[in-house]
Amino acid sequence: MKYVSIFHANLNYAYLTPDNYEFVIRESYEMTIDTMRENFPGTKYVFEASGYTIEMMEKYTPDVIKKLKSAIAEGSCEFMGSPYAHPMLPNFPEKDGSWSLEFSHRIYEEILGIRPVSFWNPECGWRNYIPRQVRDAGYKYLTGDFESYSRCENGPNGGPQRPEIYEKEATKEKNFYNFDFKYDLSADDYALHYPFNHVQGLEPGELRTFLRSDRICQYAVRYFMGMEGYSHEEYLATIDRYSSDREGMGEGALIIFADDAEYIGTNGWFRLKYQNEPDCVFEKVPDAQEKLIALVEAVQQRGEFITFAEACELTPNTQPVAWDDDAAWHGANASTWALTPMARMLRPWQDLIREKLNAMEFDLSTSVAERIWYHLTNSYNSDGQWPPTLPHAPHIIHPFNYAYCFENLLLAHHLVGGVDLDTLSSDAAETLSEILDMQCVLIRDKAKLLKASGTPDEQRDAEVADRLLDVALEKESVRGNKILDSGEYTVRADAMVEARRLCGGIVIEK
Repeated sequence: MKYVSIFHANLNYAYLTPDNYEFVIRESYEMTIDTMRENFPGTKYVFEASGYTIEMMEKYTPDVIKKLKSAIAEGSCEFMGSPYAHPMLPNFPEKDGSWSLEFSHRIYEEILGIRPVSFWNPECGWRNYIPRQVRDAGYKYLTGDFESYSRCENGPNGGPQRPEIYEKEATKEKNFYNFDFKYDLSADDYALHYPFNHVQGLEPGELRTFLRSDRICQYAVRYFMGMEGYSHEEYLATIDRYSSDREGMGEGALIIFADDAEYIGTNGWFRLKYQNEPDCVFEKVPDAQEKLIALVEAVQQRGEFITFAEACELTPNTQPVAWDDDAAWHGANASTWALTPMARMLRPWQDLIREKLNAMEFDLSTSVAERIWYHLTNSYNSDGQWPPTLPHAPHIIHPFNYAYCFENLLLAHHLVGGVDLDTLSSDAAETLSEILDMQCVLIRDKAKLLKASGTPDEQRDAEVADRLLDVALEKESVRGNKILDSGEYTVRADAMVEARRLCGGIVIEK
């Protein structure tokens, strides 16, 4: 069995702000590149980054870009591409996503001097035009998700592609995560170890795809985060569990890591998602390098590491492959990212700008039209509209990430000469209520308790928190506004976060 590791680097990550860019680049990306070069020279791995990420790496840490280029030139690192500003491709028209791919290519050529052949599809989101879009951008190999494939309802031959898995694991509920692996998957499963040569919608051979699986990759994240029950030995046992070549098909491969590169070196979002600590993000993980070395050493004893492109050139399985429209990884739906309050606020405005741009594009100079497409598609950044705010998990969108989307969209708005915002039905006050009110209520309840029974210091902090919550909850000044200015959102969100801190935090998600 051969093995593949893909480190997905994304500086457009929610809650990651520019003051932390260099820290994350050095603690995660540079540490990984250095560790592989110094401890495992010649051992192959995959480093993926958006055009935005590469641009920011060049800006903040040009020395790390030099190390990345050297690793690529030496052949140990395969560089994998993705859209410029990490949009969810299925949630926007094909033309828009194709521009985002093009903007990334231009950065890769300018800074790295290459055009990659392997493509990372953000969140493995799917729509029927995705394979054509990826092929037309010049890519030969596409990442895919095993779980969304195996739970697919509308396969190329009609009905589920894998009825035996579909029966046990498919659900009509729109979940963000579905890690309930009820089907006992065979260790030599052909879809886990061999590439697909026939992606639905294309002719055989036009695009190959190889699948990553949460059965292994989610285990990897939890191993690096030190989550209880996910030890080094248990991770290796999981890898061994799924490391069987299929008889008659030759040697196969297994992707053992295909997730956020930030989880190797920092804690990324882990404490926010799993430990109810929303302010503890992108912190240094002291034993990350030690765990990386131990993992690579142990896996090398089992087989050779290869690149994603090499995995895609293994003997292909004979089955055609498809995903349901609106599918995404982790058992989610792509449209989930389009249904957050911020996404619903921005989308109608984006649609107006796109409609006007398409109508006037041929009357514009190429440079002006491309500049508008650049800013419009940057406003699609998925993490600038994430996470969703739910009754059982009232998280908020980070002000910086929303500002990235808003300011790019505002610039596109001005470059097309403006659009008629009065036609929009959105209301900034309603969006603020959706995002902030639920958490503000929880903080105010705690402030009330502290004022009644806390220490003098706690009572004083609770009084200040109460006043800050008044700021966070004020909406009348923006009621009726068709767009939510990023500054208006930032003032309120920051006030709420400070109130939460003064009250000693709250339980946001159980």
